[in-house]
Parts: sequence; C-alpha cells; structure tokens
Amino acid sequence: MKQAVFASRDKAQFTGLEQMLGKNSIEVTWCATGKELLSLLADTPKGQWVDLVIMEENLPDMNAKALVEAVTAQSPMTNCAIAGTMDHKQFHDVYEGYGVLMQLPVQPGQDDAQNLEDHLRKIRLLG
Repeated sequence: MKQAVFASRDKAQFTGLEQMLGKNSIEVTWCATGKELLSLLADTPKGQWVDLVIMEENLPDMNAKALVEAVTAQSPMTNCAIAGTMDHKQFHDVYEGYGVLMQLPVQPGQDDAQNLEDHLRKIRLLG
C-alpha cells in the first residue's frame, strides 16, 4: 500500500487532501513536527518508503526548506508538496532543484485536491 504523511499542526488544514488520498487507497499518517516526520522516515523498513509528504511551510521546529532537504537526503524516493504563502517566483527560487512536486495553498480546497491527484497520476503514484 502507498503511504503519505502530512506534517502539520492542524489536521483540519488538509481534510480534503486526506479524503482524496484515502479514496485512492493511500494510507495517511500525521506528524506535528519535522523531527517526528524524520523519525518516522528513519523507522520505515528497508525496501519501503513514504511515497508522499505534504507539509506546511513553517512547522514548530523547522521550515519547509530545511525539512525538504532532510527528507530528500534520508528518503530520496519520497515526493514532497508544500502548503504555504510564497508567490510562484519565490517558491520556484527557493525550491528549484529539490524535486518538490508542487505548492499548495495554506488551506487547500477540492480544486487543489484534484490538482494534486492529477499530479500524482502523472508521476504514476496513482493508477
């Protein structure tokens, strides 16, 4: 089964995304901090990986850029998406070269869930 992790202090923030992933048979786990997420990745059995991490821009213990760097180093097969407020150019400048799948608004809606689903189909994470 494919796995996704939300790194957020507010579970309501990603309700629509969680529902979309669930209907596509993706198991969802929640982490409130970057440290918790990195610990979860470290505890993932060899030969398995978390397929997708969706994180808020500023977690209590680290910002998204630092977390993306750490996730990429620890689990290079994991795709990342970031919910935040940067404009398109700033987002591109900050995350270029890190393989970030996409940017999401702080409170993603149904259209954003559909957009994420479309991206996941393009990279064959969804059937």
